[in-house]
Amino acid sequence: MAGVVAVTVALFLGGVVTGVIVVVALAIRREDRRYTLVREAPDRMSHSARRLNGVGSRNLDAEFFPVVRELAH
Repeated sequence: MAGVVAVTVALFLGGVVTGVIVVVALAIRREDRRYTLVREAPDRMSHSARRLNGVGSRNLDAEFFPVVRELAH
């Protein structure tokens, strides 16, 4: 009986960790596509991923960092 409980808890915790990694990976991909790392986080998922990774805008001036979409064709 204890073995079944231990396996169940291990699977649950494994699912939680996998879910967090997937959400962070999706948020990072979204930020890369939108070129939004210089500005504030556009949504809650991106903000959470930045906090988990320890990344933020750190009060950078947007005028010194033009949007890459405007530079690339």
